[in-house]
Amino acid sequence: MNAFRLTFVLAASVALAACSMPNPYSSQPAPVRSTGPSTPSQPQQPLPPPVVQPPVIEMPAAPPAPIPEVRNASLERLVDGLAAKLKNSAALNEVAGPVLLDNIRNQAGSPVDTSGLTARLRASLSGQLRFADGAKVSSLRQQLAYQGGRADMAALVRLGKQSGADYLLSTELTRSGSNLKLQGQLMELASGELLWSDSVSGR
Repeated sequence: MNAFRLTFVLAASVALAACSMPNPYSSQPAPVRSTGPSTPSQPQQPLPPPVVQPPVIEMPAAPPAPIPEVRNASLERLVDGLAAKLKNSAALNEVAGPVLLDNIRNQAGSPVDTSGLTARLRASLSGQLRFADGAKVSSLRQQLAYQGGRADMAALVRLGKQSGADYLLSTELTRSGSNLKLQGQLMELASGELLWSDSVSGR
């Protein structure tokens, strides 16, 4: 009886010890040791399509407005008005020698008969001024053009001295819109002094 009892106690002790040991086949997952902070991976967003700029089309510039036609009657009035101003000026009293009359310079932007207008100006002033020999002046002008000289002020002064003139009368026609302006000046060649300068305007 004692042997049986001892055997039972031993068996009960072994059973209790087995129940207190961890079960290697438990369904609980083994703990995972973390190595550092981690962020959940985000799904990569697709790139937006490239923006295509429409082609730039350059429009042609508007054609310039046509230049108003210059009427001969208007130009003749300007020439006569400028001649009258020179006749009434005190500068004529200082002119004591021949005058080189330069052709009217056309800066109006449209064709103008400058030769005819210059001849009109000369005829209007011929009673008050003595002009340099026209044939000699024309020959010197041809030489200047052949040599490639420019009709600037220095060339005109040289032309005046070569023609025997003591004074230079130069004129210029310009335009501002529909308004025309004829400006003239009288210069002494020896000193370069400007004796007279004036202008007339009209349409």
